[in-house]
Amino acid sequence: MKRLLFLLAFCPVAAHAASVPAPASCAGAGPLAEPWTSWTQSGAATGGGTVSTAPRLILGKPVTASLRPGVQVQFAVPPGKTAPKSFAGLFTLALKDPARVGIALSEGAWVDVATGASALSSVDHGHGPDCSGIRKIVWFDLPPGLHTVQVAGSPKSVIRIMAADARANQPNPR
Repeated sequence: MKRLLFLLAFCPVAAHAASVPAPASCAGAGPLAEPWTSWTQSGAATGGGTVSTAPRLILGKPVTASLRPGVQVQFAVPPGKTAPKSFAGLFTLALKDPARVGIALSEGAWVDVATGASALSSVDHGHGPDCSGIRKIVWFDLPPGLHTVQVAGSPKSVIRIMAADARANQPNPR
């Protein structure tokens, strides 16, 4: 025991590591607020390689998506960013009414939304709530119709994705 303590005294890395507190645990994290309450639910999809093979996202229903090598995806519009040897996939989203829609991702990747051959500008972006597993959220003001959601530049081949209406389960003003 004395030998171990003697050796540790001369090891500055071990001494420093012992003095650094452990990161806060997310084990006691409470439920997520709207519109992300269903983020932990199950669903699976494979990102499309073309718009015609893209699976449909449903507002408020997350999916764990398998992505394709980026070079195998025919984007509706050129993605805002790409990365070599990264993964990508296409999804569709249909809206009956105009809505502010957040696209949440579990990993760092680029998100674009297109209507036809026109890219739509994002209106806001940020991180998800602490301990939620949501890495980023990009918000778009979308008109009614069919939209293409493009994920590009993902370093991982599997990503969790969810589209949510900012007004989900909010009380209607009277």
